[in-house]
Amino acid sequence: MEEKTLELMKKFEQDHEVYVSATDKLTYWIIHARIPKGGAQGVHNLHKGRQYVSGPNQDGNVLVIPDPDNSEAYLAESWGTMETIDDFVKKAIPHILADKEAADQKEGTCGASCS
Repeated sequence: MEEKTLELMKKFEQDHEVYVSATDKLTYWIIHARIPKGGAQGVHNLHKGRQYVSGPNQDGNVLVIPDPDNSEAYLAESWGTMETIDDFVKKAIPHILADKEAADQKEGTCGASCS
């Protein structure tokens, strides 16, 4: 992975409190993001894992695993051409940010659990 990609990941972590790690294997790539579960709760905020899986021969297809620790459910998305793990990380950052913003909006609603 290129140094500028590592710097991009580090800056994203600092700016958004979303911890990101990337795994680069011969036939697949995995990005694991730990997204905060809610607004500022103090020094130790809870995070929820989310995984993005693709590879060099996947033609831009990505499996998004919303809750890898508790469920085998996944979504399939197409992100366009990605030839390297660096391309994958650069395309994943906006998706991770959108997922974080969606989680932040959900936190404000209580749904059926408040009844």
